[in-house]
Amino acid sequence: MGVAGKPGGGAGVSLALEARLKFWRPLLALTVAAMFAGCALTRTGATLDAIPPPKPGFARVFVLRDRGFGDLFDTGWQAYLDETPMGNLKTGTFVYLDRPAGSHRLYFARPGDLFRASQQEISVLPGRTYYFRLDMNEKGKWISSSGAVAGLTGMLVSSAISAGADERGLFDFTPLDEAAAQPVMAELRLAQ
Repeated sequence: MGVAGKPGGGAGVSLALEARLKFWRPLLALTVAAMFAGCALTRTGATLDAIPPPKPGFARVFVLRDRGFGDLFDTGWQAYLDETPMGNLKTGTFVYLDRPAGSHRLYFARPGDLFRASQQEISVLPGRTYYFRLDMNEKGKWISSSGAVAGLTGMLVSSAISAGADERGLFDFTPLDEAAAQPVMAELRLAQ
């Protein structure tokens, strides 16, 4: 004679695990999809060859952000030239402004960063084009890795130490000559 009774203890655990998986599976799928979408972004802005030349007497200054995985959410970064916003710079895009000959200042700080802004003084000549890639420098990489290993406290401590070392921000405006810039710019689109 069989005994009708409760399912074994293992079945109760299995049902609870299955309920948790039903909750987490869609969330995990969305996260993975967002990560892969961020890796293969397709930008639709104008190409470099579609942009008209600068007015006579002006120089053109480009700032670019290479293609690649920026963040889970590819928020645009705002670079400035002489306090003027250049555009919403995302991975795989470039921004530009035309300026008269003379000295100017490039400036950048990520939204929410607690660190010094990155800036660079430049001097431009009329009729010339200047290219700058926005790159995280060694100081920025060190602070980011400190945050990844030790959390917010590690990031704040490493930031305080690095602030005493020099006046640089976490990013550099790396100048590119025309020959180096052309193939890189061919893969990028104007930020929208």
